[in-house]
Amino acid sequence: MEAMRVLSKTNLISGSSIPHTIVILTSVREESNQLGLSHLPSLGKTSLFSLQRSLGSLRCRRSSRNFALKIDIHRESEKVKKERLNDYDIKREVMLQKVSLFSVTDYSTAVADGVSELMGNRVYLQLVSSDQVDPKTGSGKTVSEPAYLRWDPWGGPIPGDTRYKIIFKWNPALGLPGAFLIKNMHAREFFLKSLTIFIPGQGQIRFHCNSWIAPSKLNENDRVFFANKAFLPEETPIGLRILREMDMKSLHGDGTGERKMGDLIYDYDVYNDLGQPDKSPQLRREVLGGSQDFPYPRRCRTGRPRIKTAPEFETRTSTNFVLPDERLPYSDFSDFGANTIVAFANMIIPTLVTVFDKAFKTMDEVNELYRSGLQIPENSHKIHRQHKSPLQIIQRLVEEVEDDIPFINFNRPQIVEADEYAWRDDEEFARQTLAGVNPMVIQCFQKFLPSGNLDEKVYGPQKSAITAQHIEKNIEGLSMDQALASKRLFIVDYYDAFTPYVERINKISDDVKTYASRTIFFLTKEGTLKPVAIELCLPPIDGNPAVRKVFTPGKHGTEEGALWQLAKTHAKSNDAGYHQLVSHWLRTHCVTEPFIIATRRQLSKMHPVYKLLIPHYLDTMDINQAARQSLINAAGIIEQGFTPGRYASEMSSKVYKNWKFNEQGLPADLLIRGMAVPDSKAPHSLKLMIEDYPYAVDGLEIWFALKEWVSEYLSLYYKDDASVRRDKELQAWWDEIVNVGHGDLKDDPSRWFKMDSLDEATHVITTIIWTTSAHHAAVNFGQYSYRGYMPNMPTMSRRLIPEKGTPDYDELLKDPEGYFFSTVSSPT
Repeated sequence: MEAMRVLSKTNLISGSSIPHTIVILTSVREESNQLGLSHLPSLGKTSLFSLQRSLGSLRCRRSSRNFALKIDIHRESEKVKKERLNDYDIKREVMLQKVSLFSVTDYSTAVADGVSELMGNRVYLQLVSSDQVDPKTGSGKTVSEPAYLRWDPWGGPIPGDTRYKIIFKWNPALGLPGAFLIKNMHAREFFLKSLTIFIPGQGQIRFHCNSWIAPSKLNENDRVFFANKAFLPEETPIGLRILREMDMKSLHGDGTGERKMGDLIYDYDVYNDLGQPDKSPQLRREVLGGSQDFPYPRRCRTGRPRIKTAPEFETRTSTNFVLPDERLPYSDFSDFGANTIVAFANMIIPTLVTVFDKAFKTMDEVNELYRSGLQIPENSHKIHRQHKSPLQIIQRLVEEVEDDIPFINFNRPQIVEADEYAWRDDEEFARQTLAGVNPMVIQCFQKFLPSGNLDEKVYGPQKSAITAQHIEKNIEGLSMDQALASKRLFIVDYYDAFTPYVERINKISDDVKTYASRTIFFLTKEGTLKPVAIELCLPPIDGNPAVRKVFTPGKHGTEEGALWQLAKTHAKSNDAGYHQLVSHWLRTHCVTEPFIIATRRQLSKMHPVYKLLIPHYLDTMDINQAARQSLINAAGIIEQGFTPGRYASEMSSKVYKNWKFNEQGLPADLLIRGMAVPDSKAPHSLKLMIEDYPYAVDGLEIWFALKEWVSEYLSLYYKDDASVRRDKELQAWWDEIVNVGHGDLKDDPSRWFKMDSLDEATHVITTIIWTTSAHHAAVNFGQYSYRGYMPNMPTMSRRLIPEKGTPDYDELLKDPEGYFFSTVSSPT
């Protein structure tokens, strides 16, 4: 779903940042309207007085934040000047970004900031002592004179990082600075990256900030940032204790109010903003979260007004609010480049043909798309721009394309680089279950027959129609019992996930038809997988009994081969939907958002676990809000481009019912799926059932490297299990994750670690990092390589396999390729 998440210079072993997408600042015209600020004309047409009047019209919004310390920028008294005789200068630098990449020509931003400087409205900073307490405030002492950035009022917009010299006054009697306050008196926000200072005799102190600093007219309270050194709550220097508590509490919401620009408040809500029942009954969607029928992780609360005719739903707007610190600026194109486009391309290829009313009928037409590009009708760029991309970078790139360019070009996906027909091979079909974009679904057969877990009264008999005879003809002369005993049979089973929705999906439209599939694989003596049977299931419909069709391999060009190819196509369509809705969206993006909210609310920026986790959350909430806006919403990209359609998000809710946090780590996942067994002689004490299983082989190396790294890191701060239990912030963080963020599953303790030991803390944090890094990489970065070629992994299925003796069956036999494309391509 990236469309959901894009890329990144990832170093999983060192734990540097994982997925991030690109977020573009709105233009001054857009943003100023939101602020109640009239658009700033060019300098040549506007006097300083009119600019001052425009800037003065900014609405001031008070927040509940109330720091013990605030920067005082008033003139000093003579008494204060005498007290400063022993102060000395600290000359260092602040690094920030004044504008983002796509605002490099937005001179009105530079004008607004320049005018603020000329008016004496500056950016002020003040250092705070870590060990000397001011009895009046209870917090660390400061010198009386704040410093300010030497901002060039005549400088134009500058892309990327800008370094500003700054001179602090400091008194040696105050000890070591441990924090600083900052106040932005400018008209616009800026992104503060870091502050570096040098204290004689002490050395360099660095403050990593990475935060948007809103104008003081939007948030009148000063922001606080702490030096890089981490402290557990009980070890916090005395001068920073109150600031630590108040900084955390300032981020807490109380479940009321609508979030506005500049707000930095984290709170929880259910997914009540996916539908638009006020627009059409067809756009009504279930509220996900807060009920037993539709449990779901919580999202970050936005507080938009409720729909009057359906008050359980929030109104939708053209753009969702995202907290400032969940969107980062980028300095150059290398931060996104091809990865962004590639991640979005898995949507472009299957959906652009729909936008431009083009349906594939032959393989030559598909291959021509990659040779010559997609010719698009006149003015189609304007049409495409109306369908806003959830990733702002994509939307901006689309907007930059000139209207007279008649083609959209696509890179040739890796799956067909060497052989255009490799995707049709059974071996490749099987290989992708281990090394494709969804390698965490396959299971080792524990017993035969496969059986579902649904209500037989509603969905019919749950036992599979696959027999030993179907399988034994393709398993190298072994009997079923021998194959099972030697653990050489495997299954990808989507029966339980899809069956409850198959009837409803098939009744939506004549152009969408699907099954619930089961695929059986055999591990050959060469150590490779091959498919040996596919079962396609329909539930009882309109009084007719349940349908169970079993297909076995057939040679290309034969009747059996044509049926087998269609069976694999329906299995792939199931896999495509499950991958995007569950393996990718639910199990990475969606379940992670409560972790982020709790981390921001309950762990101080000084906390070692906060510092460890924050890089792995990079841009996740921004991508998630974009998903709610354009991907998983009613009539969004997922509903239009994947077979489950309007039931897509609801289906992920049903799967979430069985989600367990303590099964998300790779070793536990492999053991539960039977893909590994304990073995003290094997690497990492786990023996894989399939040696050539790249996701498991590479993943276990990464998992145990991560775990070792996390364990060693935590041991620097926690000396024993008791210190973990004493950490009030860590305990509050985990309690909020379990009981609020994932509150629908809180009553089942078997799903959760207890957080009462150093080992448990290590498992929790390793699992979160694994989920947001390696797991996400596995389900995301290969999308274009496999999905960019639509026949290999079609997201839609439009026709059922015909019954023998019908006109459709005759059509299949006459033109298997044409029937295949009528099954997966856009309807003509």
